[in-house]
Amino acid sequence: MFNKLKLNYISISFLPILVCIPLGCQLITNLHFEGFDLFKEFFISAFNPKIDDEIIISVINRLNETILISFFSWLVSIIFGVIFGILSSNIFYKIFNIPIFLNSIIRFFLTIIRSIHEVVWGILLMQIYGINYSIGIIAICIPYIAVNSKVFAEQLETIDYKSFESINQINAPKFSSLLTLIWNPIINTFKNFGLYRLECSIRSTVILGLFGIGGIGTSIFLSFQTLNFRELWTYLWSLAILIILSGLIFKKINFNNTNKIQSIFFIAVFFITILLSIPYFLYFVFNNNFENFNSVSTLFKSSSDLGLFDFLKLILETIILSLLSTGIAIGLPPLVIGIFNSNTSKILIRIFAFLLRLIPTPVMLLILLTFNNPSLSLAALTLGLHNAGITSKLLFTNLDSQDKRNYIAMKSLGISKKTSWLLGLFSQQAKSYLAYCAYRSDIIIRETAIVGVIGSVGLGWQLQESLSSFAWQEVTTVLLAYSSIAIIGELINGKIKDGLT
Repeated sequence: MFNKLKLNYISISFLPILVCIPLGCQLITNLHFEGFDLFKEFFISAFNPKIDDEIIISVINRLNETILISFFSWLVSIIFGVIFGILSSNIFYKIFNIPIFLNSIIRFFLTIIRSIHEVVWGILLMQIYGINYSIGIIAICIPYIAVNSKVFAEQLETIDYKSFESINQINAPKFSSLLTLIWNPIINTFKNFGLYRLECSIRSTVILGLFGIGGIGTSIFLSFQTLNFRELWTYLWSLAILIILSGLIFKKINFNNTNKIQSIFFIAVFFITILLSIPYFLYFVFNNNFENFNSVSTLFKSSSDLGLFDFLKLILETIILSLLSTGIAIGLPPLVIGIFNSNTSKILIRIFAFLLRLIPTPVMLLILLTFNNPSLSLAALTLGLHNAGITSKLLFTNLDSQDKRNYIAMKSLGISKKTSWLLGLFSQQAKSYLAYCAYRSDIIIRETAIVGVIGSVGLGWQLQESLSSFAWQEVTTVLLAYSSIAIIGELINGKIKDGLT
């Protein structure tokens, strides 16, 4: 009888929003009204950004810095993601007859570096090397290479083994066989996933800029510090234009045409980037003096004042923070879209969701702190709303491309519009939506470090405190705990995704 039971994916999509009940109680308790005037000024400034010659020149310079860091980080992470994706795929070892245990070593290494968010890498590298553009590029590249390699490897695993056997029977050169098998999956993955990673790279550059790396994020944070909200919104709208334009430009590029000229172009870009990036990173590592980390022995000489109870409390806070944020990110979009499903409401929801994606999480948290005390709930609300903006974008995209005949038929039978939307449209998307949210929760776990640093909660806050006092033993302990939580979360979410696909 148990085997006959089916999960109600619709209910599961809505149930996580219940986390808002305990979260809302704490937020109401911590509410204070002194900062509402400041929040009102921030909101009104969105419609009246500052525009003059000085700010335009500043925007252009900051956008140039942002484009430089984000584009180079994206390009390097994509290319090395392809390389490590091939090295961590089974097809590579089958063709070259290499021991398969090397695959496990590479995958384990990539899992470790993927589990640490780029902001954490950035803060760590800034403490060691100081502040410069190279830190931003390296901090983004480290986890992005690992994330990209995982995606490319998963796509290469879908290659039919019979295709490999057919090519192998004609005794073709092994490198040519590999290139023949992987070319189309690599190009298709790049088209469907790689271009999206450019937008992620821009957002990561902006967030790192809030910590002083440079680019438009630095200007956004400086404007917020001086409470110059009109100037802040000028930078935010400029960032929005950059994100929209980058998406439109890459959509116009045709990756379906795999002629010889295009193949030569991609291979040339591939090798030129490798030749330029490897010496660049080696020069940076060996020709920059360590400012606060003179030797590895410092790691073992530094003392730790972090007690076991406090440490376990920070771990628990991080786990609860990720669960609450994930609940908001999953449950809020279908609930809001389902309740307000008129055409006008959908337009307003799309705009609001875009703003949630546009405003960097630290800035959003700082704005909310103007009328609420620092707490776990406030950090969870900030992170959850930001990711709800992302999950709602996916949900809207899938709903727009879906067959609407069931929805129209139910409405024609006199069923209410909300019920028709729920059973005629969303029911067909609920399973795939939950599968994506399971993937998104991996990212949310890593992003807890961002709100942790600003909101004084979890391991992110402790990492910042330990780095400030150069307590490298504490830093190592926190990083190990943070990485372990992310890896365990990824394993659990992987099982959930497998059950949903």
